[in-house]
Amino acid sequence: NLSVLEAFQDLKYKLNRPFFMEIIILGSWAIWISRNNKFFEHIAPSFQGWKFIFLEELKLLRYTMKKKYAHQFSAWLETIL
Repeated sequence: NLSVLEAFQDLKYKLNRPFFMEIIILGSWAIWISRNNKFFEHIAPSFQGWKFIFLEELKLLRYTMKKKYAHQFSAWLETIL
């Protein structure tokens, strides 16, 4: 049983990316959008729905990423698509 902080630290270690926090924030944002879709659009939340939103948000992040991380981020994104 890990605390939330320990779980984040473990994930940060496993991802080993300088844009770790952006990944966490967009994952949380995708959960929020999925939740809102349930109430406002009457769309049942699902893992597939969350994943679609998460990947779309990651694709958009590519355009605002700092230049020094852009290549590494694009390469990482291609591995998960």
